Amino acid sequence: MNALDRAFALLPARGAAPMVVGHVLDFPAGAFTLDELRGRVAERVPGLEPLGVVADAGARRWTRTPPPEPRVHVREERADGRLAEATDACLRAPLPARPAPGWDLRLLTCRTERVSRVCFRIEHAVTDGVGAAHVVAALLADDPVPGPYPYRPPGPGRASLRWLGASPFERFPEHETVPPGCASVPSGRVSLVYADVPDGELRAVASRWGAGVNDVYLTAVAGAFAAFQRREARRVHDLRVVMPMSVRTEGARLVPGNAALPAVLRLPCTAPGPRERLADVVAQTRAHKASGLREGGWKALLRMPPRFLLRTTERARFRLAANHIGINGAYRVLGTPPLAASVFGLNSPGMLGYVSLTRTQATARLAVVHDRSHGAAGDLPALWVKSLAELAERVV
Repeated sequence: MNALDRAFALLPARGAAPMVVGHVLDFPAGAFTLDELRGRVAERVPGLEPLGVVADAGARRWTRTPPPEPRVHVREERADGRLAEATDACLRAPLPARPAPGWDLRLLTCRTERVSRVCFRIEHAVTDGVGAAHVVAALLADDPVPGPYPYRPPGPGRASLRWLGASPFERFPEHETVPPGCASVPSGRVSLVYADVPDGELRAVASRWGAGVNDVYLTAVAGAFAAFQRREARRVHDLRVVMPMSVRTEGARLVPGNAALPAVLRLPCTAPGPRERLADVVAQTRAHKASGLREGGWKALLRMPPRFLLRTTERARFRLAANHIGINGAYRVLGTPPLAASVFGLNSPGMLGYVSLTRTQATARLAVVHDRSHGAAGDLPALWVKSLAELAERVV
């Protein structure tokens, strides 16, 4: 276990709920049965180490568990006419109790929306969002799929310890971290909202601007938050969001443990238009890539005492997170490709929202997991789609 795993493992010992990450995958209704899903899990789970260990508070090594029982970890619920409510309930339900490993898989079948939704959750102490994506693919996909692109370490000499003094530990004014309408005390009850666009459309916008998909995604997020602030407060500020930067290599795809560190991006909400927002985002992401902060920061983070990392998590100096994961390859589960997928997490106490872009071969889903006390945040996916459309219209 590394320092970050050990920090996350300390939370339940302090009376808090464990941090959880996971994935939602939508398939056509009736694509497979509960028994077929349990059969696939029973076949695959013995070879997946993250699904057979737990992170105990104070431990330095993983604790192996008894073999996971599919009937305990894989369940089904009928959600006709209430798919959103059933999904939200799934996100906050307790995970299987010790000595069972802390993960589960829920099949929500909704005939009215013609969707079979698979919700996979796992304790954050055991893996991160990219790791969970690899685990789900290895657990369910018919054939091996590449999953999220692996981190490729650069050559020697490109590491910087400036991450230690960088923004993950810096304090910002509240108006730079808390959008208008989101200042109320979090309730601890979360909601998942989302919007889908064709992935080809997103890639086409990026190509026309000569930018990366990630830059276009973040630019549209900035535009969405700009519109949100104008509507809620009639004033706009730039906002700081934390972005997990993966350091998970090809050889560590299915290894338990966290392999990501936080970097903070300033969303240029005050920029006059899409072109200026995109230029600002591109400059920031290129600076991150060229700085060596990822390499040096990860080395520095691993040397930190777990209790110090826990304190920074509990104090929630950053309030919003943004993530982007590509589910690459011809992904099929029991013969059926997913309609769309999303990553979810609302981990740190005091966090207000988790914005994610998850891309399958056909669909890009912008999802927001937000605390229910901030109901206006439910409009962010639609505002993101509108912001993306503005980018598409203004290409020169």
